[in-house]
Amino acid sequence: MMLSDAADVTGAPSGGAVSGPATSSAIALIAEPREIREPGVGFGRSRTLSVSTAIIGIIFLGVLIGISQGPVRLDFGTSINALVSDENATARTIVWEFRLPRVMITLLAGAALGVSGVLLQSVTRNPLGDPQIFGVGGGAAVVQAMAMAGVFAASQSVIMLLSVLASVVSAIFIGSFASRNINSPANIALVGVSVAALAAAIATGALAAGRVVTQQALFLIGGGAANRTWDDFLPAVPYVLIGLALAVAVARMLNLLPLGDSIARNLGADPVRSRRLALIAAGVLGGGAVAVTGLIGFVGLLVPHLGRRLVGHDARSLLVVSVPLGGAVVLFADQIARLAISPNEIPVGMVTAAVGAPLMIYLVWRTK
Repeated sequence: MMLSDAADVTGAPSGGAVSGPATSSAIALIAEPREIREPGVGFGRSRTLSVSTAIIGIIFLGVLIGISQGPVRLDFGTSINALVSDENATARTIVWEFRLPRVMITLLAGAALGVSGVLLQSVTRNPLGDPQIFGVGGGAAVVQAMAMAGVFAASQSVIMLLSVLASVVSAIFIGSFASRNINSPANIALVGVSVAALAAAIATGALAAGRVVTQQALFLIGGGAANRTWDDFLPAVPYVLIGLALAVAVARMLNLLPLGDSIARNLGADPVRSRRLALIAAGVLGGGAVAVTGLIGFVGLLVPHLGRRLVGHDARSLLVVSVPLGGAVVLFADQIARLAISPNEIPVGMVTAAVGAPLMIYLVWRTK
């Protein structure tokens, strides 16, 4: 039995020690260095590498679809040629100025949401952890809505910074409940959903008060990358990289947190510091994603569960595979949203909710 299984079975608050058969299994794993201390060795590393390579291959197909399909259709050869040559000026403009930025934004946001979901589920020991379900992205949405409504005027970089900071505050607030006696995953999720609903109401109210009824406003609430450019993509990259770096720094300790603070501390971890860093990383990643694609829900819920099916429960392997897996999920969800009723579009959040909502219902039912 892996560590996250132990968390699911016991359901104890993260600040306390876990006891019972699940703990015995988890401690036994700690005694096996190749399983926990060095999860990348042997089969674990090769499995993670092969799965990640396969997902990257799928992403390549998604990128080809993204840069070739649309109101003006290009064949794959023309699209690839437009990436590296300016022989066809029209095709190059379509690919480089309109379609490739959108593809890159969906990959960036998907990777950020996927890793953020892994961190939230690990820290709160809650299988329902998701940046949008837990309200982590709500703070960023409020900042973005107020900027659109003209409540304050600032540069794109300042708005991005404020969005990330607001999401970090939301993540720490939700994470604080993980150390209390709210040992039901559904109860913690209810707190997060309440925060998310409040944030969405404030954001919607700001947009309505400012009479902002543009497609950009719609996609802030429903999620989407329509009309996004390189100017939207580039400011988000540093924040996502910072969030990923923090996630890597705390990855090993995520394997110990399900054992409870006392046991984790005896094994050399600093659970309070690890939990805080993980929450900050989740907030930075969630805020960066919302700032460029709006509120795309259920990606952070779906990706960790798919990742565990593919590479197991080790946190480091799961974080590695969640980067391309999250990117692939949002990339293909965006293609469906963009092409399903072309030339019109639907919010990407509708597509991800169609898959994620049933999964959430199942998880709530399973954890009762």
